[in-house]
Amino acid sequence: MSDWRYPGFPPEEDRLNPCDGCHACALRCSGAIPMTRNEFERIVSHLRTVDPRVALRVLEQNKTQHWFEEVTHEACLFHDVTQGGCLIYPARPLVCRLFGRVAWLPCPIGKPLPPITRGVEIIQTYAGERRVSFAEWCSERGVFDLRRAVEGR
Repeated sequence: MSDWRYPGFPPEEDRLNPCDGCHACALRCSGAIPMTRNEFERIVSHLRTVDPRVALRVLEQNKTQHWFEEVTHEACLFHDVTQGGCLIYPARPLVCRLFGRVAWLPCPIGKPLPPITRGVEIIQTYAGERRVSFAEWCSERGVFDLRRAVEGR
């Protein structure tokens, strides 16, 4: 979504796509990513623009991934564990946008990416906002059926 804005996050930074289709950071996409109400609303709006069959295929996947031996990892609800990628990439939360672009969230494959200017200031502002998981926002907003939310009903 080209109109996405976060206070202090320069629009030109978001237009850059230094990852060029790489989704290695998805290894860090785990469980319930906290997000602001505005991010939640943008994600729901974006989901309504996605082919419902694709959205439901990803949302209904088993997100438990086995890393090795007895170690498992719960992938993000929006991570496509079978085909890779992010269902909500254009509307992803700020923390996802910062991966590889700030010192405290380095690229997992070590790709040198241009740093985001004012990253510390941006995350400090963001940290002051209320953030809860997608499921918690759904509960608060009365969205109990993802199928209905995706299909726009």
